[in-house]
Amino acid sequence: MRIVKKSGMPREGEVVICRVSSVNPNSVFARIEEYDKEGMIHVSEVASRWVRDIREFVRENQMVVCRVTRIDGDHISLSIKRVSREEAASRLNEYKREKKSEKLLELTAKEMGMKLDKAYDEIGNDLIETFGSLTKAFDMAAKGAEVLLKHGVKKDWAKALAEVAAKSKTAKGYETKAMLELVSYRPDGVDAIKAALSKLPKDVEVKYISAPRYLLVKKGTDRRLMEAELEKAAASVVEELKRSSGSGSFKIVSE
Repeated sequence: MRIVKKSGMPREGEVVICRVSSVNPNSVFARIEEYDKEGMIHVSEVASRWVRDIREFVRENQMVVCRVTRIDGDHISLSIKRVSREEAASRLNEYKREKKSEKLLELTAKEMGMKLDKAYDEIGNDLIETFGSLTKAFDMAAKGAEVLLKHGVKKDWAKALAEVAAKSKTAKGYETKAMLELVSYRPDGVDAIKAALSKLPKDVEVKYISAPRYLLVKKGTDRRLMEAELEKAAASVVEELKRSSGSGSFKIVSE
C-alpha cells in the first residue's frame, strides 16, 4: 500500500505513525510512515517506567505511535512515552481507517483499468484536498455518486467510487482472535518463537501483547471457517515450538 506521503519533515510535537525497523540495547530506529523518514527513539523515551530489556516493549516491524520531540538537521528524535494511551489509540485508528480507504481506492482504480499511483494522480489527491482524507471521501461516496458530482468529481470516477463504497458497506466482516501463550527454553528463545510465528499464513496478523502472550487475528466473512482456520494455524505454532524445546497453548476468541 502506498498511503499518502507528506512532503518535507514532520514538525516538533507532531504525533506520527511509525514502524520499528531495528531494536538496539539503548535505542530504537523507526520509519515514520507518513513522511517516509527514519527517526530514533532513545531507551529513556520508550516507556514511563524503567526499561530493563527494551525488547519487552518494542519489536521489529511493530507499529508504534510517537511524538516528534526534536529535529536536528536530518536527525529526528521520537518518543513513545510522551503519547497518551487515548491519543495513540485515536491516531492509530485514524491511520488504519485511511489504509482501508486506500484499499477501496485501489479497487476503484482496478475497475478503471489503472494502478493505484495513477489513481492518486487522477483523483486520489483531489479527494484528499476536497474532503480532508480518503476516509471522509468514501463516507461521502457511500451516499451516492450525486454527492461526489456536487463536489466536482468527474462522472466516471463518481460512479465507480460510489459503487465500490456501496459494496464495502454491505460486505459484513468478522474478526476472529486466538490468544497464544508461547514459551521457549532455548538460549535463543525469542528467535525460536519468531521462527514458529513466521510460518503462519499471510492472512493471519500477529500482535505482541506481553511475554509470553501473543494475539493472532484473522478477518473475513465466514465466521465458522475463520475459526477453524485460525485454530489450525494456532495449533501449528504450538506444535512447531514444542519441536524446538518450547511449550504453548491457545484459546480462540471470536468477536
